[in-house]
Amino acid sequence: MDYETEEQQLEAIKRWWKENSNMVITGIAIGVASIFGWQYYQVEQAKHTEQASILYEQVLVNSADTLKINDQMASVNQLEAEFKDTPYASLSALIIAKQQITAGEIDKAQQQYRWVIENANQSELKYLAKIRLSRLLLTNKQQDQALSLLNETYPESFNGMVLELKGDVFSIQGNKIEARKAYLEAISLSKSSSRWLQLKIDDIGNISADSNLETGSEPSA
Repeated sequence: MDYETEEQQLEAIKRWWKENSNMVITGIAIGVASIFGWQYYQVEQAKHTEQASILYEQVLVNSADTLKINDQMASVNQLEAEFKDTPYASLSALIIAKQQITAGEIDKAQQQYRWVIENANQSELKYLAKIRLSRLLLTNKQQDQALSLLNETYPESFNGMVLELKGDVFSIQGNKIEARKAYLEAISLSKSSSRWLQLKIDDIGNISADSNLETGSEPSA
């Protein structure tokens, strides 16, 4: 399934884990049963996941109260240190990164996204972190780093978001031909009309290779 936004992608990941976490835990347990013993491992894994879930709930609850940012960060740190094998650690990192961006703590937010990319066991969470890190790098005028990240291979469901961000990078770099091309590809993958994408295309207008050379490296309006 293709998704129009990061939030749709994240909600789908959360929903999948909620519906399938027990099956995943059971599958892992079967694989190591010969070493640890089925019953012991099953109980320990269930306890481990439950503890991670409780910490994740604390992160969610404390996210609504800026006065509890230290308590929230403590839960995130514990999840990353002790429960990185669960999706709760990566989901918490994505939550705290978003809050850090709002607070202007860009470097800290980048660290959280990079942590997810390096540690998440769930591939879709890794890709989502790459998308968000790319957008943050672009906002922070680090276009080359953003483009390098976007040039990596992504699942089909992420292609629309990747292409739109590539278009943003090219537009800022003054490469309007590549920007328009990326936007058009992105809008062709969209299952619903995207007014925002169309506005970006209209802003660039119909251009030729010669007109792109004339613009040089100036960013688009």
